[in-house]
Amino acid sequence: MAAFEATDRDVVVELGGASVRVEQGVRIKVKLRQLFLSVKNVRKVRNPHSIPSLAATIKAEGLLYPLCVVEEKRKGAKSAGYGVVAGGRRLAALLLLVEQGHLSLDDEFECLLFDADRGVALSTTENSHEAMHAADQLEAFRRMVEDGKTIPQVAAGFGVSVLTVERRLALATLSPFFLDLFRNDQIGLDQLQALALTRDHNQQKSVWEALPSYDRSAHRIRKLLTEAEVSSNSPLAVFVGLQAYQEAGGTVRADLFDENSSVYLQDATLLTKLAMEGLEKAADQYRAVGWKWVEARLEFSSFDLGRSQKLHCAPTKPSAEEKAAMDQVEAEKEGVDELLRGLRRLQAWDDEREEWGKLTQEQQSEFESLTALSESLETQFDAMRDALRIWKPKQKAASGVVVFIDSNGSLSAAEGLLRPEDRKALAAATQRNGEAQELASGPGAKVRAEYSAALCQNMTAHRSAAVGASLTQNPTVALAVLLYTLLINEREAWQRSPLDARFADKSFEISRNASEFDTTRAARVLGEADSLVKDLPDEPAELFAHLVAMQGSELTKLLARSVGRSYSVQSPEAVRRVRGFDPAQAIEAALAVDMADWWYPNVEAYLGHVPKSKMIEAVTQAVGSDAAQPIEKMKKAGAIASAASLLEGRRWLPSTLRPYTALVVSFDEEAAEDGEGDAQE
Repeated sequence: MAAFEATDRDVVVELGGASVRVEQGVRIKVKLRQLFLSVKNVRKVRNPHSIPSLAATIKAEGLLYPLCVVEEKRKGAKSAGYGVVAGGRRLAALLLLVEQGHLSLDDEFECLLFDADRGVALSTTENSHEAMHAADQLEAFRRMVEDGKTIPQVAAGFGVSVLTVERRLALATLSPFFLDLFRNDQIGLDQLQALALTRDHNQQKSVWEALPSYDRSAHRIRKLLTEAEVSSNSPLAVFVGLQAYQEAGGTVRADLFDENSSVYLQDATLLTKLAMEGLEKAADQYRAVGWKWVEARLEFSSFDLGRSQKLHCAPTKPSAEEKAAMDQVEAEKEGVDELLRGLRRLQAWDDEREEWGKLTQEQQSEFESLTALSESLETQFDAMRDALRIWKPKQKAASGVVVFIDSNGSLSAAEGLLRPEDRKALAAATQRNGEAQELASGPGAKVRAEYSAALCQNMTAHRSAAVGASLTQNPTVALAVLLYTLLINEREAWQRSPLDARFADKSFEISRNASEFDTTRAARVLGEADSLVKDLPDEPAELFAHLVAMQGSELTKLLARSVGRSYSVQSPEAVRRVRGFDPAQAIEAALAVDMADWWYPNVEAYLGHVPKSKMIEAVTQAVGSDAAQPIEKMKKAGAIASAASLLEGRRWLPSTLRPYTALVVSFDEEAAEDGEGDAQE
């Protein structure tokens, strides 16, 4: 209603702080035969089912609102007529009444005549009455700009933001191929938004055609268009800064449809150059204070740091003022954390109401603010503590620093790192001076692994199969393992379980890695469990109905089979090391798994993959040193045969297949290992 009224009186809009007058149309009478749908009418998609009801209303009450027209020559006509730019549905209803015999083409109707250059704007305004197809809206905005309107004028005229107009224009300038797909509901709006990252129609089509039809998501389109570019959210771009990059001549590609206003930096070479310049400036500051060497790197991961050996920098004792300041921050953080604990208790399970507690909007806002404050206080306390660590001149002279960009795009530095030559020089110096080496965490001398990675993979595959087979025979434990995995993933997502809760079938991977798997007891037991699924329906609906009708005990057996198939502890490492509680150890204990029941050291499984010394070790442990001594003088083939004969039936297991009891690493033990070699100042 408002859209029609706006065409019948003076309208004033605010534009750039000034009032702009929209001229009203001139009322004229026009015969129905002189009216036709204008090419400036922006609506291309109409709902034909609404026309009969509108025609019935017009027949009963007359045309309540005039048609908005511009003087226009119809294609093929000798003289000009009147093109309807606003009121296409009413025109269709009038023509339907002519077909029904209720009206004549010579009947006259009141119209509002406007200048031709205002046709698209009027059509767009009027058509906001009934939702237009989005493709029509896009083209309407484009044509208004082509007709001379500025983007701010269009935005002011329709009460939308300039960004909204810019977004619609970006979509409107896509290849007509995609707009046609959109009009026919063959492509989504999110896909169009991703394609709008480039204005090159050829590039749009090439990206679309390069992707398979089943994988043309907006994410994949955007990734393909920007694969050679760097997001403004990346650590590298954050470190350099968008303004510095652009001032250096770098070009960008803006993503108008990203709520975070993402920008893609198109010159990765320039960006890298600027980043290295910034890192080198920081490196120079370290060089100036006496470090033996300083490197500037774009990245230095925690893995890189973990492989490095470094000197230990003991903290100095804080002054009374420093300690008071640290105590104050710590006390403040404890107070904030207590408030957070109170809010978390409000979210706990309520037995009476039998539901989880919920925070109000105000409480949720408070929770978020307190969380941010707690993190800020923790960062502040860590910074105060780090400030007490002061490197000694002799430490700087013996070690170096790597300056790098961290994952947040901030400048970071790893100090006191030792290269191999640094370690040798430091060892010689400390030996001469009779001092203790001030080494902190880092890898020590390389120790040769007890078994090859391939053999470890082989043995742990057999172990996985054995436990998986045992699970199929013990539904109670299988159910407990499943519930443990689901619950621990919900509560502590960082924890790991050897059970893949998605039930990815590990049997193929296990059979590939476990030597002579088909001949093993585990393969036979797992095969027997597979008989449970052979008669299940293939069609999803039938399968669901069948499962619902099964007895609980049958379902439990079927569940145990799936749990068993999903279990895996395969690894190329000889020793399993985990933090804290190890569910694999607990699972094997609950199942009473003894790998000697499932595996024996034949040629393929063990003896053919180890040196003679390991054969002698195995025979010594299983039979005795007297039996093992003759093997030392044998050639390898004879040694293998002799060892196989001596080990048969002895139930001997290599360390990799023995119970996990002694292999679990607690947090405290791991911290102690990390600190081995630390020298206290």
